[in-house]
This record gives sequence, C-alpha cells and structure tokens, in this order.
Amino acid sequence: MFALVAILLAAVAAAVPSNMIGTWSSGRCSDQSSRLVITATTAKLGTSRAQKIVYYPNDDGAGHGAIHWQQEGNVDNFVYVSATKKIVHNVQGYHMPGAVLYARCPST
Repeated sequence: MFALVAILLAAVAAAVPSNMIGTWSSGRCSDQSSRLVITATTAKLGTSRAQKIVYYPNDDGAGHGAIHWQQEGNVDNFVYVSATKKIVHNVQGYHMPGAVLYARCPST
C-alpha cells in the first residue's frame, strides 16, 4: 500500500516554479540565519544543510502549489503567494500557527 501511495504522489509532483527559486529572507538578507535558499531540487533554512524537496502543484484544496521536504515525516511546507510575491513557510503545516513570511532578497 505504501509503495502505491509513493508512486501516486510522485506522479503529481512537478518542477519547482522559477518564481520560487532564489534567496529569500524572513528578516535581513545579510543575516544568513534568516535566509531560505531554494534551488530546483533543494531548500536550505538558515545555516542548516540543504535538503531535497518536492513540489506539488495542487497541494491544498484551493489549488495552490507547495514545496515539501522530500524526507518523510515533515509536515511543514512553503507556498508562494502571488499577491505579495512572498513565500509563506507553514512551519507546522497548513492552517496551523507559526507561519513565517519570506521576502525575496535582491540579486547580488
């Protein structure tokens, strides 16, 4: 059963959208501990090491896409909000307290 679920989830995964790739910050971009760095295949929070990610284009009931850690057991996700051009990190999952807002850092 688990293998079937894994196959079905993999089938709906898509490439991380280009508007989510880059360096983001929940504070000052010069403060590495407040950064979120997203590539096509990984994400890195603060000074932690990069981890593999997967993007699901229709992740919630409203049809919004989200990035998830590829490793099982993590409920948090990252959603791009087009109205504000920011990323919301739902630290404890959808509709839970503790969301963190990230703004794009200027290119250097």
